Amino acid sequence: MQKEKLFNKLKNKGIFWSYSKELSYEKAGEKLFLEYLLKYGDFDDLVLAFKLYEKKAIKTVWEETLKDDKRFIKLNLMLARVFFCMDVESNYFKEVKNARFEKFKMFAS
Repeated sequence: MQKEKLFNKLKNKGIFWSYSKELSYEKAGEKLFLEYLLKYGDFDDLVLAFKLYEKKAIKTVWEETLKDDKRFIKLNLMLARVFFCMDVESNYFKEVKNARFEKFKMFAS
């Protein structure tokens, strides 16, 4: 129930603006919800998420969807240091290959 409550809190903030207004936690799924929560949730929302979900599940979503996104270097640094206990600097994320960028390069050539 807490997961749905957190989802609805973010939905009411407009986080899922590009999705149907009828989008529910069940329809969105855990992975999509965690991705948007990591990107756009506030600090208290993140703390609550780490109480509701396994750290490993959150880290997997982070690594698959956010870690290599150069638009979120500062966020990734905070997540890595505070929530995943990684001893990294911001240049770590600048050197991570951006899978999305690589796909665009491939299509352009």
